[in-house]
Amino acid sequence: MKKILSAVMLITMGHFALPQNLKNSPITVNPEVSTATEASSATNPSYVNTKAVRNFKKTFKGVDSEKWYEMPDGYRVNFTLNGVRHRLDYDKKGNWRYTIRYISEKNLPTDVRRYVASNYLDYSVTTIEEIQSPRNPITFVIHLEGSKNFINLRVSDNEVSELQKINKS
Repeated sequence: MKKILSAVMLITMGHFALPQNLKNSPITVNPEVSTATEASSATNPSYVNTKAVRNFKKTFKGVDSEKWYEMPDGYRVNFTLNGVRHRLDYDKKGNWRYTIRYISEKNLPTDVRRYVASNYLDYSVTTIEEIQSPRNPITFVIHLEGSKNFINLRVSDNEVSELQKINKS
């Protein structure tokens, strides 16, 4: 659970570190944030742990824009599948740590979408991450933008919590 929370916080911090209007930002913007340093350049998959590459190739077929990165604590692969951006992280031994899919609002479960729409009327959804990891329920991190602030919500196991509220001023 600590790993998921750390991943969610890293995504959140990386998401708001961008010096641009988030509502108008392209969906392809993805700062490569890691716990230690920023990922430098793409790595040739032949230099990545074989177990990680095999797991990836077995699980995901027909991907576009596959790029591997060596991170201080493992490996990351970014890619697109059926028009949806994905990010997978593996540890140094090639074990899958988590998957993040950047989904649209229409792909949220209906009850979650209704909750957000009814409780955050004056906010628009800017980004949604669906996070899957071993032994944990699927978690959604929903980034909202209002006229005066940003709010990041965490939805997991039918529980909603505000992770962060940031004033625009």
